[in-house]
Amino acid sequence: MDDVAAHLNPRKRKAVDDDVDQDPLLVQVADSLSGETASASVASWFPTPPAWPTSLAFRPNPQKRARLQKLAHRASPMSRRHSSKRTCVIRSPPPRLGTDLEDIGIVSTTDPGPASGSLLRLRDAVFDKSPVSPPSTFSVPIDPNSTHIPPLQPPINRHTLKELDLDVIIRNPQLRHDLLFDPGLQFRPTSTRRKTERAEKYWVAVTCELESGCTCVSFDVHGKPHPTVCACAHVSTPSSNPIIAFSPTLNVATLRMPSRVRILLEEFLQVILLVIQPMSGCVQAPPSQDRREEHCVQTEYLRSVFDPALIEQELAHGVFDPSSLFRAIGLTLQGHCAPMRDQAVEMMVQLAQSCSPGGNGTKADAVKAVRMCMDILELMKLDIANHQLQTLRPFLLRTSGQFEFWSFTQRSSPSSERCCFQKTRRWLTSAHETLMTRSTPIAHPLYPPNYLCYPTLQRNQQVYLAVLKGLTDLAFTPPSPATLTQLPTSHAPIPASKAPAEYPETVYLDTSRILLLSTDAVDLSALYMFLLLHRQLGSRAHPTAEVLRIKQEIRDIGSSRLGYAFYCESPPESEVDTDELLKWKNLKESVVLQIVRRAKNETVDGAVVRLAQDWASHNIRHGSTLGDMLRIRLRDAVFSAVVSLAYPGRDATSGCLSSIDLATFGRTADLTLPSGMEALEEEIGSLAEHIARLALIHVNAYLPLYETEDFLQV
Repeated sequence: MDDVAAHLNPRKRKAVDDDVDQDPLLVQVADSLSGETASASVASWFPTPPAWPTSLAFRPNPQKRARLQKLAHRASPMSRRHSSKRTCVIRSPPPRLGTDLEDIGIVSTTDPGPASGSLLRLRDAVFDKSPVSPPSTFSVPIDPNSTHIPPLQPPINRHTLKELDLDVIIRNPQLRHDLLFDPGLQFRPTSTRRKTERAEKYWVAVTCELESGCTCVSFDVHGKPHPTVCACAHVSTPSSNPIIAFSPTLNVATLRMPSRVRILLEEFLQVILLVIQPMSGCVQAPPSQDRREEHCVQTEYLRSVFDPALIEQELAHGVFDPSSLFRAIGLTLQGHCAPMRDQAVEMMVQLAQSCSPGGNGTKADAVKAVRMCMDILELMKLDIANHQLQTLRPFLLRTSGQFEFWSFTQRSSPSSERCCFQKTRRWLTSAHETLMTRSTPIAHPLYPPNYLCYPTLQRNQQVYLAVLKGLTDLAFTPPSPATLTQLPTSHAPIPASKAPAEYPETVYLDTSRILLLSTDAVDLSALYMFLLLHRQLGSRAHPTAEVLRIKQEIRDIGSSRLGYAFYCESPPESEVDTDELLKWKNLKESVVLQIVRRAKNETVDGAVVRLAQDWASHNIRHGSTLGDMLRIRLRDAVFSAVVSLAYPGRDATSGCLSSIDLATFGRTADLTLPSGMEALEEEIGSLAEHIARLALIHVNAYLPLYETEDFLQV
């Protein structure tokens, strides 16, 4: 009868085998995503064998209700006797397409077609109808640190703002050290490309969760990002760890991530309370009793109007009104922020009010209001940190030497090899021995010509000058010459050292700064050799104006990194450097051509150009004899300028180290340069000033260590 009814009524049909076959679905609860590969045993969402839904949205097929069949007549005793001997298995109706409204004859009042999605049926096109035996385990190499997975924590949270706390600033050796070099150092929001992309992914994920409830992220079988295949219909929202669902047919693994809304609400409240708390510090007066009481009242008020659990429930039921909450937050922030932040606070409150009932705001606008508030809170925390830094600056400068040396001793534990300072000993001893063999006294504008004869000086004077010599040598001769032969990109400084451990242990806070000084030294050497070529090509004395003109033209053509001219003749280490190598080689040839034009008074002779190009190719390269000799001459000239700027370092009467006055530092030294370097006076003076500033800060912290007995390995 069922078959007859199925033919008479097309809407009522008998279930066929095609409706039963579905793709098995493998589910895993990811206890932790600490490794690169996530594997799990097969679990099932249903009592029956797991089945993959028949659409890409993981929508379940509603199963047809079991039909109740009434017995037409009472069973006879014989039939009851036979029924006790055999078992009749009644198969439950398999799932099929359709709804119960169709089966009982009720006509739907909704419009035809699906409520969302496409009218296209993907069942027959995508999924195989043949039975599939699911494997017992599956493995998908998912990187837990993949940028495809939006973070669970908001970009601005308590942990990121903790870095701006006063106690963290005071205990940060690198920050306090950098403050000595940059008087106007301030904290600013960091906006790297990676950080911006992760922040955008996070806020997009929060908006998607509020609008649709979906927290899924999909990957293919190779662990590569895949368009999201939502599994929310069958996988409940996990409380802490993600749940992984895998489809063998689609070859897609979907991560059902925990909800980000509750985490965002809790972090939002805690960040507000963190920013509005009264300031206190080691050099500031503690907050008054009135300030503490006011803060307690504001905290209680905010907690009363900002209940994360209640707001989460209201969001789930679609009855949350953010206007009143953001109005209270805005009034609180305006009482603590700088006047320049008031306009941003008002814009945030207005955006939140548009999301009130009857307004034209959307859930995306509400998320945008939260994001604006978090940005304002970060700026307020930065304002507080900058104010504290400016207030503490005299204290930090006064105690910089003692704190830096204490941090260094804590970093070098007695059980480690660094406590012996072997690299520092060898570095300082090498500078000391070089000065001992120096045949001429060190020139100084404030002393007689033969006053600074190094072998006749006292021990502490020798150590001081050896430090100045050692730092100058580090700039011109880095411990890792191999790093100078690498040709980096146009925008990267050279050398790009990847082995800072080869530097002396005591300059660990200045490694990057010394690398920049090495870059300037290489550029200065290249400029010196180009000017020497111009001088050799000319047949008459060059006036100063003409030399300055050609120097500026060399910089304009060769860009600000002339030092690349030393390495463009070397073979590239990889195919990636080929284009960069050719670029700088062409620039070098262009500079030589311009030098020939200026030297020969606009007349260009092919033979002279070839001669100049050959000279530059042979001498302006790494390891050339002439290049090494000219670099040594430049190093000696810069060292003399450093001595004139940074010596004496001790008071003549007390013998104590002179205090560092970085505000007035940078006096012009009376440079006595060798012949041919007159045009480089500005560049030599600038490089010497940077090295002298570095030396003064360095000896202020480590000179007592260097002056200890038997530190120099003589």
